[in-house]
Amino acid sequence: MAVYVDIRRCIGCRSCEVACERVHGGRGHVHVHFVGDSASVPILCHHCEEASCAAACFSGALHKEGSRTAFDVEKCTGCGLCSLACPFGVVWTEKIAHKCDLCEGRAEPTCVTTCPANALTTDFDLLSHRARSRAARAVATGGRR
Repeated sequence: MAVYVDIRRCIGCRSCEVACERVHGGRGHVHVHFVGDSASVPILCHHCEEASCAAACFSGALHKEGSRTAFDVEKCTGCGLCSLACPFGVVWTEKIAHKCDLCEGRAEPTCVTTCPANALTTDFDLLSHRARSRAARAVATGGRR
């Protein structure tokens, strides 16, 4: 499972950040990035198939568990190599590393169930359908909204 972002739907409300912090005891694993006044996008772990953060982690704190990049806080040395290795900048280190865990043990990540604009989803097919529909409308209208 992964969380996919529909940036055209994100309203920048930061509900995902607050919900993540609540579930994880004050330390959130999602950050909403603002691009001026024109756009906002939630940034979180992509749980890469070949996770460079896990490859860089010599202690084994970051490792693959199926499709999920898991984190074992007990093994983390706080070296920060994972943070440097992550191409998306979504592994943070503050004495020890922290990153999205897909709300392990829950049916859906909290950020997904909390988002009022439905900008976050675990359903790739839904997101793909939305993108194809937008593209078809753009072609049909000559790019006009």
